[in-house]
Amino acid sequence: MSAQEERAQAALAAAKAAVANVLEQTGQILTISIVLLVFVVVSTALRMYVRLGMLHRFDASDWSMVVTFLLSASQCCSAIAVVMLGREAVVGRPRSVGLTSGLSKWSTGTFALALVALKISLGFFFLHIFSHKRVQRYFIITLVILSTITGIAYFVFLCFTCTTLLKPPGRDLGCPIQPYGEGVFYTFSVIAFTSDYLFTLMGMFALWKAKLPVHTKVLACFLLVIAAAGGIASTIRFALLVRPITPQNFRQSTYDVGKWTIVEHAVGVIAANLAMTRPLVSAFFKKVRGHATTLSGNKSGGTHGMTGGRAGTGPGSGYMRGQEASGDVRTVENNGEAYLLHEIKKEVAVNVDEEKADQKEGSQGSRELDFERDYVYGRPRRM
Repeated sequence: MSAQEERAQAALAAAKAAVANVLEQTGQILTISIVLLVFVVVSTALRMYVRLGMLHRFDASDWSMVVTFLLSASQCCSAIAVVMLGREAVVGRPRSVGLTSGLSKWSTGTFALALVALKISLGFFFLHIFSHKRVQRYFIITLVILSTITGIAYFVFLCFTCTTLLKPPGRDLGCPIQPYGEGVFYTFSVIAFTSDYLFTLMGMFALWKAKLPVHTKVLACFLLVIAAAGGIASTIRFALLVRPITPQNFRQSTYDVGKWTIVEHAVGVIAANLAMTRPLVSAFFKKVRGHATTLSGNKSGGTHGMTGGRAGTGPGSGYMRGQEASGDVRTVENNGEAYLLHEIKKEVAVNVDEEKADQKEGSQGSRELDFERDYVYGRPRRM
C-alpha cells in the first residue's frame, strides 16, 4: 500500500470518527432536552395544582412562572430542532446553514429570557417573605433588576449582533463588538449563579429563625436546597464559558456549553417549582400517617374487644381514631397545607414586632391574631 493510500485511509477513518463523535454528542443534547422538557412540564403542573387546587392562590410569582415555563419549554424545543437539523446535515441531508445558525442563536437567546423570567418569579416570592424588611427588599429588587438588564442585553447581543458565545480560536470574526458581547455574557452568568445562592441562603436563614416545628424546617430547607441546583448548573456553565478555547477542544466546548445551557434554565425552573410543593408533600405524609393510625387503631380495637376491655377501648375507639385522622387529612386537602411563604412571613412579622416592643407593647400578639384571622392554611378564611 502506497503512502498516499495510507493517508487517504487515515483521513477516512478520522472523518468517520468525527461523524460518530458529532452524532454521539448531539444525541446526548437531544436526550437532555427531551428529558428536561418533560420534567419542566411535570414540575410546573405540580406547582399549579398546589397553588390553585390546594391553596387557592395565584399571585405575581405564579404568573411570572407561567412566562418562565413558556420560555423554558420554547428553548428546549428549539434546541431539539437545532440538533435534528445538525444531525441531518452530518448524515448527508443538509438544510440551510443560515436557518440552523439563526435558530441556534434564538435558542440561546431564549435561554437568557427564561432565566430573567425565573429571577422575576423568585423575586416576587421573596419580596412577600421579607415584606417587613426594607434592606432585604432593596437587595432582592437590586438582584432582579441586574438580572433583567444583563439578561436582555445578553439576548440582544446574541440575537441581533455579530457576536458569538464561543469564538473559534485563530479566526477573525470581523465583529468589533465581540469583546463587549463576551463581557455581557460573563456578567449575566455571574449574576445568575450569585442570585441563586443568595436567594437560597436568605430563604433558609429566614426559615430557620422562624418559630416552626423542626420537621417543617427540615422539609422546607431541603426543598430550598434543591432550589440551589440552578445556581450549581449556572456555575458549571460559567466555568465552561471562561475555559481557554483551543483548536483541539473548541468543538467539545461547544457541545458542553450547549448541554449546560439547557440544563441551567431547566433545572432552575424545576427546582423553583419543586420548592413550592411542600404543601403537597406534607399532605401526602399526613395521609400516610392517617392510614397508619387507622390500621393501628383497628388492630388495637380488635385486641381489646377479644379481651373484654372497658368501653372506649374497643373497636369503636379504634374506628373513631381512624376517622379523626382521616378528617385531619381531609381538612388539609380542603383548606391546603400552611404555605411556606406565610409561615416565614408570619415569623418575620413577629420578629419586627419584637424589635418594636419597647415602643409598642403587645404589638406582637396583635400581629399574630391579625394573621390568624386573615389566613387559615395559607388562604383567606371563609366567613
